[in-house]
Amino acid sequence: MKAKDLTVWISLVGIIGVLFGLSYALFGLNALPVYKKFVSHNVYTPWSNGLYGSVFIGFSVLLFLLGRYAFQNNNKALIKILLYGIFSWLVVEAIFSFYYGVYINVGIDIVLMFFLGAPLILFIRNKQS
Repeated sequence: MKAKDLTVWISLVGIIGVLFGLSYALFGLNALPVYKKFVSHNVYTPWSNGLYGSVFIGFSVLLFLLGRYAFQNNNKALIKILLYGIFSWLVVEAIFSFYYGVYINVGIDIVLMFFLGAPLILFIRNKQS
């Protein structure tokens, strides 16, 4: 993938993340039918919806701004920082999701690791050659 394509990709990821975070903050996981189907107990409170949604918005803005800057400037060090940040967030979230019995979220975290990590890893590898 070219840097321009990756800039568009990271921009879309950031925008989608902000929209999801806003939805989460306002409506919680009740807006997603898949959670109603797979999570049989209530582990969320309205306050935590706002908290988690706002954190997701902030992280998505970071992805959008830092990711665009890193790809536009072909900055491998910043891409690595994004990769480490994404993976550390998703691994910790998956551990707590497993602990609290929200197993569907563990799967979502794994999918997100591949979806968000693969383009970053490919960019880093291509910069080394």
